[in-house]
Amino acid sequence: MPHPLPLSHRVVLVTGASRGLGHALTHRLVAAGARVAAGARDAEGLSSLRNALGDAVFVKPVDVRDAQSVRDFVAGAEDALGPIDAAINNAGVGQYKPFHEHAIADCDVMVDVNLKGVLHVCHAVLPGMRGRRSGHIVNIASDLARRPLANMAVYAATKHAVAGFSHSLLREVKGDGVKVTLVNPGIIDTFFGGSEPGRDEAWALRPEVVADAIVHLLAQPPHVVIDELAIHPLGQDF
Repeated sequence: MPHPLPLSHRVVLVTGASRGLGHALTHRLVAAGARVAAGARDAEGLSSLRNALGDAVFVKPVDVRDAQSVRDFVAGAEDALGPIDAAINNAGVGQYKPFHEHAIADCDVMVDVNLKGVLHVCHAVLPGMRGRRSGHIVNIASDLARRPLANMAVYAATKHAVAGFSHSLLREVKGDGVKVTLVNPGIIDTFFGGSEPGRDEAWALRPEVVADAIVHLLAQPPHVVIDELAIHPLGQDF
């Protein structure tokens, strides 16, 4: 008898699913046996996922900055697929430039997407997970959650905040059977736009590599939680 796929019958919610790491995650999760609720602002990108993956994926546009949009996404996902077993907060934005060159509106967007978006998703899925005494939240931060970098001050601030929130939340909910994992990737080759196939893999991670690591941590036994995972390309100076 063949072994079951590692995430068979699990329902996993992914934000920022239309491109980059979120797109790779959706494909890898489906390949591992999960049913995926894929959300993003890019409706065209979501339609492409649905066409490629069929009934294994539920797609719905969502703006993680808007708490009601997130609640609607979660409700639609559970109506279509069933209770959410895991939620991956992947949506994120960043800008590389000196702080004094940022407009305050740019700062607001990074805080709203990178931090408030995580809070909105967690607030929407946690009641059900705690009630079922089972669930897993994965918050995608950055290696900048643990180190400084010039010209990324606002982005780094949001990721430091996600790190603090994730570890504190784990200590609140693990007694209810809910896991929380913080993932800190180094540079991913889609961060500043489309993938660049010619870029040296020792300098920038392919999103599929990070996605495989996340599938692995989701597949741990119920009594095991990987509370933090850092993953870097070998050639990155960190």
